[in-house]
Amino acid sequence: MDRLTYSTLRVREQGSVLTARIHRPEADNAINATLVHELDDVFARAAHAEHTTVVVLEGLPEVFCFGADFGVISDAARAGQDTAFDPEPMFELFRRMAYADVLTVAHVRGKANAGGVGLVAACDIVIADDSATFSLSELLFGLIPAVVLPYLIRRTGFQHAHYLAATTQTIDARQAHAWGLVDAVGPDSEALLRRHLQRLGRLSKKGVARYKTYLRELSPLGGHTKDVALATNREVFADPDNVRAIRRYAEDGVFPWESPTAPDAAPDAPHATSPHPPSETTVPPQDQPHAPSPLPEPGPPTAALRAPAPQAAAARVPAAPAVSPRALGNPLFREAHGVDYAYAAGAMYKGIASVDLVTALGNAGMLGFFGTGGLAPDAVDDAITRIKKGLDPGRAYGMNLLSNPEAPDLEARTVELFLRHGVRSVEASAYLRPTLPLVHYRLAGLGTDPDGRLRQDHHIIAKVSRTEVAEHFLRPAPAPLVRQLLTAGLVTPEQAELGARLPLAQDLCVEADSAGHTDGGNAYVLMPAMRALRDRVTNEERYADGAAPRIGAAGGIGTPEAALAALTLGADFLVTGSVNQCTVEAGTSEAVKEILQGLGVHDTEYAPAGDMFEMGARVQAVKKGTFFPARAQKLYDLYLRHDSLDDLDPRTRATLEGKYFKRSLDEVWRETRDHLARRGPERLAEVERSPKQKMAHVFRWYFVHSTRLALHGTPDQRVDYQIHCGPALGAFNSWVRGTDLEPWRNRRVDVVAERLLHATAALLTERLTAYAALTTGATPPRNATPPTSDTAPGGPAPLATTAE
Repeated sequence: MDRLTYSTLRVREQGSVLTARIHRPEADNAINATLVHELDDVFARAAHAEHTTVVVLEGLPEVFCFGADFGVISDAARAGQDTAFDPEPMFELFRRMAYADVLTVAHVRGKANAGGVGLVAACDIVIADDSATFSLSELLFGLIPAVVLPYLIRRTGFQHAHYLAATTQTIDARQAHAWGLVDAVGPDSEALLRRHLQRLGRLSKKGVARYKTYLRELSPLGGHTKDVALATNREVFADPDNVRAIRRYAEDGVFPWESPTAPDAAPDAPHATSPHPPSETTVPPQDQPHAPSPLPEPGPPTAALRAPAPQAAAARVPAAPAVSPRALGNPLFREAHGVDYAYAAGAMYKGIASVDLVTALGNAGMLGFFGTGGLAPDAVDDAITRIKKGLDPGRAYGMNLLSNPEAPDLEARTVELFLRHGVRSVEASAYLRPTLPLVHYRLAGLGTDPDGRLRQDHHIIAKVSRTEVAEHFLRPAPAPLVRQLLTAGLVTPEQAELGARLPLAQDLCVEADSAGHTDGGNAYVLMPAMRALRDRVTNEERYADGAAPRIGAAGGIGTPEAALAALTLGADFLVTGSVNQCTVEAGTSEAVKEILQGLGVHDTEYAPAGDMFEMGARVQAVKKGTFFPARAQKLYDLYLRHDSLDDLDPRTRATLEGKYFKRSLDEVWRETRDHLARRGPERLAEVERSPKQKMAHVFRWYFVHSTRLALHGTPDQRVDYQIHCGPALGAFNSWVRGTDLEPWRNRRVDVVAERLLHATAALLTERLTAYAALTTGATPPRNATPPTSDTAPGGPAPLATTAE
């Protein structure tokens, strides 16, 4: 099949299997007209494709599909438009899934409701995770699952389908299996799916097509069934009473049977920050040996709708409009970098922030930075080529540019590589001041369009943790460096003139208590200071409207509470790091991921940095189960106390050779000398003239070695693994404990990001609702204070925006 790009789906092909993943996290995978159209297109193309025999349909890990998007219906009613949802395309989609010349497999995790159950029932094979639940909530709003029932009855029989629709009750995966809706169920549905696909992959296209043609001849779904289903669906969705019920719920969180003023009318909504809300409890009557208990208070899963029902309070508080994850942060960041979310994954060196990680985030509408540190230019060149090939058209990516004072030529070659490939976004790391290659990259992307409007094709996100460093990036490029570039003919006079009116970096990423290089700063102190500096420089430089640099936050962001705190402090965008290292796509060993999965918030420690060893720079690394932080500190202390390797006493030397290096210091020096000789004879001669420098380079070998051990997962030297990590991962581990994301093998980097952003948006909605209580006379949450306006020159960074 041709490469496919859709707005509501993520599609990938592997051999004869095509996988379509419903991707509407902002609406909990609710169904709209676009989704129906795009799904129909996928199944139609697959049916006609020469080699495609299987289509797998799946949703997000926590939600398969929640049925019709009530928010769309509510918006249409409010605008005086037709609220009737044309059901024929959905009926025909179900028919195509059931009878087209391809085997359809539903992989269900989390909740399937209403039309989502229809998608499941129309498939040839249904595989469900133990977490899956199934419900038909339509009748609560006076609606009827008219299009769903013909396909559901085909699977479960009349009475089971009737019971599910009439009671609006949720059943779990095991019960669905007993009723025939699910064919196979287990705690590891991914493994279950792989086993099924292995068998299905042996089938030929011709055999599958003939088999499905035969099934069409056996079809019990005639023209009369379709006519009745469509007529019934149109009738109930056009009923004004039903439309009013939908609007009340979508806009006010009030169920049809509730009084708008009843204090305890609405059942409690799931806690907004839960990464995987629990399913409704269901006890089917036939499983009860004694008198049946009353059914639980009926209600559709609230996440199916745009506006979740607010929690019960002393007096009903109007629910704040539900915030979309796509609306978090500054829309100018999304526009500049060509992404759907104000979210980025920071680079991790040696390709730990891998090609797969960057492409997965890019295809999900986010920005990932490839970790170029420690890689040769040829490896970086190959990575860019692979990233561009793996991305859907129009999707964004970024590359890390690491300051390298010892090898400025390498930095220049890297920038030339970025320019040749048309890299639009660069993360500048470990810079103390601007360099010629960095300024070259920025200015080379400036120009004007035919109408004279400014065009910025190159974007720098400068990672900073000190205000004096940040100021270099907030101001225009230094004039002496610009003159050098002009003299060399690397930039044009127009680009130099445009650069004088713009900050060197349009985005600053403020690092606080992060992994890797860090000053261990406090975000509560740094963010206000950086924003005040930004506002002062913006006024002094008289930047035009919209040209003020944006301020993002990194470090410690591993939970919705932390993300919301960063946004409240004024972050225009969020950058995560440590949480991404413990994902399937991260380019490190499984042994490291097993260690990371078990970390708590106190299991990291500051240690000397190998690449800036002599300067005393520090990194944050894992201490649980490793000796690296202690051994790195010991080496640095020895460096401070001694002038050469010859000064080491025999006992210390034996300890280093036997426990740290596991080889003689002479062997280490020979390997280091060979490396320096390849880098340049001048540098080698300089080091050999200084016993102190020689000692530093021998000690630095341990840092390179400990990184290799971790990346390769060397089993007998785990205590020496150097794993850069901040406490955010420990917080994340605690947040996802007991959910599907607890095992690292389930942590897809885009899913982690989506789950975090979705929960942050829900938490913000919850907080706004709580603050709204202050204006209604209801009792506000303890210690809550209303938000105040920000009168700084730059204005407040938006927590969320309504414009998409």
